[in-house]
Amino acid sequence: GQKMDAQDQANMQNAITTTPVNSQAQWTNQQSGVTYTVTPVKQYKSDNKYCREYQTKVTVSGKTQDAYGTACQQPDGTWEIVN
Repeated sequence: GQKMDAQDQANMQNAITTTPVNSQAQWTNQQSGVTYTVTPVKQYKSDNKYCREYQTKVTVSGKTQDAYGTACQQPDGTWEIVN
């Protein structure tokens, strides 16, 4: 599998936290040629933390893999992927 570089990680964080639910954010890493599509699918509060579930599609050499995750906002305002 491909590793996300620093720009991919920044794009992912931005997509998870700012893209409206059921909308998509997409970008292609110019060095690796990998295309990422992130779709937040649900937002909720858990333990007084704001959380968002999201779906990611990663396309490498024409092959797409799906992944799901949850990120929650930490007390300092940063976001952490929790699963």
